[in-house]
Amino acid sequence: MRGALALLALGLMLAPSVRATPPSTPSIYLRMFDTNHDGRVSLVEYQAHMMRGFRAMDRNHDGIIERNEQPPGPRRHGRITQRQYLHNLAVVFHRQDTNHDGFLDARELAAPPR
Repeated sequence: MRGALALLALGLMLAPSVRATPPSTPSIYLRMFDTNHDGRVSLVEYQAHMMRGFRAMDRNHDGIIERNEQPPGPRRHGRITQRQYLHNLAVVFHRQDTNHDGFLDARELAAPPR
């Protein structure tokens, strides 16, 4: 699990690289995730947005990120499936949801990963 969480962190770093410029404020960051425009991010919205990082790494589109699809360097880990990645995203989402309402507001979303 520890390796999978580290790969999730790698995905968290890669997801911003999919867009041209990083968000300048938490509210802009929130809007990137908030597809139904209700001012908060659900788990489904969070996973959908963060899967962009997974898809960017999964070059052969088989739903598995192998070691050779990961960026070079000491942070390479074993393979991770899309299902594992979604599970890890749910774990991170629930850690970030500090008020336990089932959604992330701009402050919770922009906070450093817990």
